[in-house]
Amino acid sequence: MDRAITGPVPPALQLQPVTARTRMLMAVLVVALPLLIAATAMALLDRSQQKLIGDSATLTLACLAALVGAIALAIDWGMRRHRITFDADGLEVATSFYRRRLALAELQIDQARVIDLDERTELKPMVKTNGTSLPGFHSGWFRLGNMRKALVATVGGKRVLHLPTTRGFDLLLQPRRPQALLERLQELAAARPRG
Repeated sequence: MDRAITGPVPPALQLQPVTARTRMLMAVLVVALPLLIAATAMALLDRSQQKLIGDSATLTLACLAALVGAIALAIDWGMRRHRITFDADGLEVATSFYRRRLALAELQIDQARVIDLDERTELKPMVKTNGTSLPGFHSGWFRLGNMRKALVATVGGKRVLHLPTTRGFDLLLQPRRPQALLERLQELAAARPRG
């Protein structure tokens, strides 16, 4: 599909945003924990090793803080980039560092279903192959329980839209109102000229 997909998506059809709690957890895991481990390791060095290190310990911690801070900012930016757009020609999913555009003809809308992941465990993301996974946030490429490849954009809820494609992967999306998004895609597909 050559044309860019643009247009406002009503909030009810948009992906659920990542919660502040999940973003805080990411900051703890990516920033606070590595700094705590490094500071503890340096504090446990015996006196002779501390004299050898001297001021470089402070410089090392400062460099580590800058590095993990930059990583945390990049991940937070990615978490805020959690959205879908669509028009009469197709759908675009953007989540963290991943983005895919699909023409309506590439979406198997007749096979799409709103599902409960507790009931349909074969469609749960199981193996992260190239993505981000935190409690309350799954983004990127995963293998589902049935080992199908899927682009996942969820924030921890049970009700999601499972949307197979003709491109060898599925979409697993968590919009605010999954059924409303499915109905809108069905309307767009029905209005598409056959040919």
